[in-house]
Amino acid sequence: MKFLAGAAAALFSVLTTLDGVHSFAPASGPSRPAFSSLRSSTEYTFDLKPLVNPAEQPPARETAKQDPLIVRAIRGEKVERTPVWMMRQAGRHIAEYRAMVKKWPTFRERSEIPEVAVEVSLQPWRNYQTDGCILFSDILTPLPGMGVDFDITEKIGPVVTPMRSWEAVNKMHLIDPFKTCPFVDTALRVLRDEVDDQTTVLGFVGCPYTLATYLVEGKTSKEYLEIK
Repeated sequence: MKFLAGAAAALFSVLTTLDGVHSFAPASGPSRPAFSSLRSSTEYTFDLKPLVNPAEQPPARETAKQDPLIVRAIRGEKVERTPVWMMRQAGRHIAEYRAMVKKWPTFRERSEIPEVAVEVSLQPWRNYQTDGCILFSDILTPLPGMGVDFDITEKIGPVVTPMRSWEAVNKMHLIDPFKTCPFVDTALRVLRDEVDDQTTVLGFVGCPYTLATYLVEGKTSKEYLEIK
């Protein structure tokens, strides 16, 4: 029990060094980066400005007069209708996605190559016109940046080598998100420019305890016996 509590505490310490959650609000300003859609062809062009640290970015641009429906609803404001978005709204139910799987067969390719992640994220938004456009990603995305690699299988889902010793825990290190996960920043910025001003761009990641369960169990579990 002392090991498990310590492992969870160590993981929480690592994750809380991140800058927190940022809102990607719609904005007006310079034209968006060149982005040729993948939906009609496997050929694409993708031209983005180099990533920069938020502290080095220019002042925020003026926001739209009215925030997106989801943002207003989250703030508890009275809205004209219920916002619509779906968990796992991208994926196998979309024909374009199934075609992309043939060229990029692994989940991590589809979620960590920015131009591919952007296209997969846009597919359900284009098809259904949802109020939210959700980044195609995985809850374990930060782990490689902390020294823990993982794989995603079609039948099992995310899989990691279980941590069952202090030696394994001590191999973890602080994450530098701009060096280890630049594709997340890139994809979110491109999505913000690709969708309209009334669409909310959503990102996500596993909370510390969720990541700890995968680190200790090695994969998803029904009983979570090891972490308990």
